[in-house]
Amino acid sequence: MTAQQDTPGRDGPRQYLGWQGEKVAFIFGLSGQRAAFIAAAVLAAIWPIAVSQPAEGLVLWPLAALLAAAAFVRVAGRTADEWAAAAISWSLVALRGQHKFASAAFTPASKADPAGPPPMDLPGILAPLKILTAGDGPDAIAVVRNARERTCTAVARVQVPGIGLVDSARRDQRVSGWGALLASLCRENHPVTRVQALQRIVPESGASLRQWHAGHLDPDAPALAADVTSGLLATSTLASSQRESYLAFTMDERRAAGQIKAAGGGEAGACAVLTRHLRALGPVISGADLRIAGWLVPRDLAEVIRTAFDPHSSRELDARRAAWQAATQAGQEPQGLAPGVTPAAAGPAAAQADPGRYAHDGAVSVTYWVQDWPRHQVYATALMPLLAESLHRRSFSLHAEPLGPRTAERSVMRERTARDVAVRMRQRTGQVIPEHERQAMARAQAQDAERAAGHGLVRFTGYVTVTVTDPSQVDDACAALEADAAAAGIEARRMWFAQDVGFAVSALPLGMGIPRKRW
Repeated sequence: MTAQQDTPGRDGPRQYLGWQGEKVAFIFGLSGQRAAFIAAAVLAAIWPIAVSQPAEGLVLWPLAALLAAAAFVRVAGRTADEWAAAAISWSLVALRGQHKFASAAFTPASKADPAGPPPMDLPGILAPLKILTAGDGPDAIAVVRNARERTCTAVARVQVPGIGLVDSARRDQRVSGWGALLASLCRENHPVTRVQALQRIVPESGASLRQWHAGHLDPDAPALAADVTSGLLATSTLASSQRESYLAFTMDERRAAGQIKAAGGGEAGACAVLTRHLRALGPVISGADLRIAGWLVPRDLAEVIRTAFDPHSSRELDARRAAWQAATQAGQEPQGLAPGVTPAAAGPAAAQADPGRYAHDGAVSVTYWVQDWPRHQVYATALMPLLAESLHRRSFSLHAEPLGPRTAERSVMRERTARDVAVRMRQRTGQVIPEHERQAMARAQAQDAERAAGHGLVRFTGYVTVTVTDPSQVDDACAALEADAAAAGIEARRMWFAQDVGFAVSALPLGMGIPRKRW
């Protein structure tokens, strides 16, 4: 998706509209695959006539109709050739057994240090990732390096004040602050190329509350009162949930090659350059009313990944963190393991990708892609039904890729030219101009005016993942998610044949999720 456009309301809160789907610009809006299918269909249709062999048409003409149908017939938002390509690709992967993953006791030893601890072992597209440490002491943060894409990502745990219960002026101010953050990255060749905002809704473990109760319980309290309180604490969290918000910034090493070389080169230089840009973004992040609770260190980031793959480990890890924090606040020496987990234990012990779901460590996840955002004017609270408390674990990721001024100008002018040509052609042929064409033309003109006024342009997309620990609840969880998405005015598509990839880009704050633009 591209081109978000803000329109201030005349007498009320600001409203938003104008999201535009990204189009393939290979040949007349067709992808290379669809163009090849159409060319083959035309060739098969005219070949019997060209060689004066009508009998061959009995075979070639049905084949031409099949190829044309594969290029034009759509099922659930995708063309038949796209469904066929996805199904064949997944079948080949499953035939080789690559849709299954086993780690833990089966993790191979490190080639660089066979006697040392095992390296981080993640499935699928996460395999090239490695967690590094940038800085020393209390200022150290975790940096996820993707060796294949040559990117570095840092993740911050943020506290979002929310916009549901504030007045419209304060709400618009907070949304404008988020827009200012993205606009600050819309510079030519800025090293930070992606921003991911992830919010997870998970059941409340109650570990901190139980730890506080244990530390403040009066030894002389009546036994009955202590038993009643303990029973309430054991059951009060079954119907409550908590929100975890993360903000991930991804730097492209190729754009920052000169700065990395000046900083010493290698992984250490890349980490130094990334932390330098993150410090520069601090005031802009604060202007968006996003309070950074802390940049994740390697053990914290590994815990976020681990709890996404293994929801059953959340209670134990929360209890460990609460006990450690209570001992530290009391001035005592903490006992036991430190909070978080080692990066080597971040991944799942086992996982299996099926066409419509992803099973991992005693849980099952289903991921949806936001194919179409609201087509009508909406307020800043449009996504509240999707982000409301749910009976099931839910993750929502919004990925944004800020575009530089020259790239934004080319994109806007291409859209405006296409709309203008379509309208002029209809006028010359005496056809009635549909209302959606007029609205698209007006949006393109307004977008061009906003770009000329200094506004930025971003590519963005969204994913939603629902996770259950009981496989029999998958259908109910999916139905609830689809109903909430419809209430929010968005169209969510299930990521068939790509559930493992969808889980990686939706439930994990690792800066992966925006595909390259198809030309």
